[in-house]
Amino acid sequence: MKKISKLLASAAVAVSIFSYSIGTADAASQAKTLTLPSSYGTLTSNAWRSGLTSSGNTYQFEYQTSAVYSGSQTVEWIKTSWETCASLRNSASMSIGVSGDGVSASASSSWQNICASAYWQNSNGSKGAYSNRRNAVIKPKSDYRSGTVSIQNEAKVKLKGDARSWAINASV
Repeated sequence: MKKISKLLASAAVAVSIFSYSIGTADAASQAKTLTLPSSYGTLTSNAWRSGLTSSGNTYQFEYQTSAVYSGSQTVEWIKTSWETCASLRNSASMSIGVSGDGVSASASSSWQNICASAYWQNSNGSKGAYSNRRNAVIKPKSDYRSGTVSIQNEAKVKLKGDARSWAINASV
């Protein structure tokens, strides 16, 4: 019987003040590949996001992440875990298109790094784990610090017959 782990979402709010450059968040993508030992093959972490678009009092962007194993070994499980962050203030909020994922800044006028995270895991022998293409929303526009949207994706795999797991990160 195929076993696919459910999509779980968690929200983490890290309140710190960071120094960010001013500017718009342009579309970006990154692929990072890890060569596994013992001729096991490779593991690739992929992260992609669109540029921000303005819609009413919100900024919106799309994103997608994945973990891809390439090799001849049997996969026990493979997981893509992503964290989406932005600098917000004054109770501004961000949702990342996953049920129960909304996070908000505190009421302070100081900039805060706010993050929401989720993951998708396959335990059915698949060599890939892919998030759906999702839409993220930040509101209101006035309490988002320009150029601060980021996505970090951790790709992680466990191969059958080996106690170890391997991971690699990509970020945009």
